[in-house]
This record gives sequence, structure tokens and C-alpha cells, in this order.
Amino acid sequence: MLGDLIKASTKSFGSSFSLLNVLPGVLVVTVIAVISRAHLYDLQAPPDFSAILPGKEDAAAAVLFTFGAFLGGVLLRPFEVGLVQVLEGYWSAAAPVGELRALAAERHRRRRDNASLQRSAAAQRGTASRAGRATLSELALRQRARARAGRIREQATAAFQDYPERDVDIMPTLLGNILRDAEYVAGHRYGLDVRLAYPRMFPTVSAPMQLAIKRQLDLITVSASLTVCFGLIALASLPLTLRLDMWSLAAPLAAALATVAYRGAASASREHKLILMAAFDLHRFDLAAAFHYKLPPNAAQELMLNKQLNSFLHDPKLNPANAGTKALGDASNGLAERQFDHPEPCRCCSAGRESQSGSN
Repeated sequence: MLGDLIKASTKSFGSSFSLLNVLPGVLVVTVIAVISRAHLYDLQAPPDFSAILPGKEDAAAAVLFTFGAFLGGVLLRPFEVGLVQVLEGYWSAAAPVGELRALAAERHRRRRDNASLQRSAAAQRGTASRAGRATLSELALRQRARARAGRIREQATAAFQDYPERDVDIMPTLLGNILRDAEYVAGHRYGLDVRLAYPRMFPTVSAPMQLAIKRQLDLITVSASLTVCFGLIALASLPLTLRLDMWSLAAPLAAALATVAYRGAASASREHKLILMAAFDLHRFDLAAAFHYKLPPNAAQELMLNKQLNSFLHDPKLNPANAGTKALGDASNGLAERQFDHPEPCRCCSAGRESQSGSN
């Protein structure tokens, strides 16, 4: 009965809603309530866990608490996107947050540059070889050196792939850099801006691809929510470190769980990057077809058309006749010179419409 009620209630909030969306908020409120009711904030008093469970006189309060926690999770759901953006590094430019953002972005830029240098140095050490004869011990040392260089190169390459190539795109957090690089590389190879092109391309993306993208975005959102959740729990349990007992480990444990959740969000973002690249690899021509433009015959024409579409989509007030000319900086024609390609409807559809009009 209760399971059916929960299933019906979550279904009424949409297919993208689940109890995982409510769990972070409920967990924070529950942990703070347990710490408070068990008198753990009183450093001199022993913990009283018998006061945690509500008595008969507290039954109404427990029901109201459960309902309020669920309602709070529902009300906070629209803010999950903003929560992910905060973890990405979209912070205010005002001081002192702006200065902190600049310092964090510079730190990640240096990490990207160091990873690039390590990858190049490891590749050179791995390919270097000495001429002449060598003993078995020397050959073993060389083999271990090449294996170590290979491991360093793989680690540096993986770290380098998390960051955008352009300095202007560097974000102050690892999660933000992975997602920013995903937005850039998925469409940049074809001259498309993902943030402008994907909303128009989304209806034409295959159902399995849409489902895969949705699952990864939900996983990123839930992991980000759990990161903030455990971070708040760590702050709430920070006074317990003064108890000098086993409860002093509550704050470090919550901080460790927040770190694990953040790493999970970063890992899910890497998978999202691959799926988003696959979506543009397979469905990028659907964007031109949706605008009824004639498909380009080669890669150069495709790149030019996509840049013109970017210019047109970037400015909603831009006339298609001028789109692309100023953006490309050359003498190419705008979208007004592009030929339309209106596919003729199939015979069955035409016959159906004719029969329907005849009956009317």
C-alpha cells in the first residue's frame, strides 16, 4: 500500500522525479534532528539515543516532519540545476568570490599545462632507446622505465582530457571543466555550439540516445546534490569534533563522503561527454535537415553551414540573409543563399490527406 502510494506520488511529479531527488534534503534534516535530539551538541552530557525515536505524543510531529521533508524535496527540485552550476564554478564576479574564482581557475589551468608537459615528457622517455648490447638487468630496467613512462603518460592524458584547450574556457572546479569541455568538443569539431544547437537537435535524436543522456544528467544531478548534502552534514557535525570521542569522526566522515560523491559526479560527467559527442557524431545532419537546408556535400561546406547556423541562433533578431557573413569574416554568402530541401511527403500520407479532404 505504502509502496503503491509512493509510486503514484512520484509518477504524478513527472518521469524524471524519484525518491533520490528527495533523499539529500531528507538526509540533512534527519541527521541534524538526530544530533539535536540526542543532545550531542552538549559537549558535557552523554548522548541520549532514547530521545531520538518519537513517543506516542510525538506521532503527529513525526508525520508532519516526514511530510515536510518530502514537500521540501519537491520544492527544491527546480533548484537542482542551479546547484550543479554552483559546483561547476559559475560563481559571482563580485569580490571576494570573483577573486577566489580566478585563483581556482588559474590552479586548474596550471594542472592542465602540467599534465600536457608530463604527457609529452613521458612519451619521449618511452620512445628513447639506447644503442648497443645490454645485459639482462639493463634490459629489465629499461622495460620497467618504459612501463612507468606509459603509466605516467596514461595518467597525464586522462588528466589533460578533463580540461578545455582554450584558457578562456577554464572553470574553477574539476566538474565545471569536464562539462565545459564536453560542450566544446562535442560540437566544435563540426562548427556547432552545443548550447545553441542541441535544443534544436534534441527532437531528432534517437530514443536510446536521449535516454542515455537523460540518465547521465540525472546521475550528475543526484551526485551533486549528495555532495552538497554531505558537505552540510559535515558543517553541522563540526562542533562534535570537540567531544573527543567516536562522534568526533562524524565531520571527517561526512567530508569524505562529500568527496566521494563529487568524484562520482565528475566520473558521470566524463561518460556524459562521450555520449554527447556520439549524439553529435550521429545526428548533426538532422539540424540542417530540420531547418530544411540542403545537406552539404563535403566537410568544408558542412563547417561553413554550421558556423552560419551558429551566428543565426546566437542572435534571435538576426536576419537569415545576414547570418554567417560577418561571423565568418570572409566573403561567403549568408543563409539567404542556401538552397532549401523540402522532402516530398510519401504517397500513403498524400493519399490519406486527399481521402480526408474528399470526405469532408
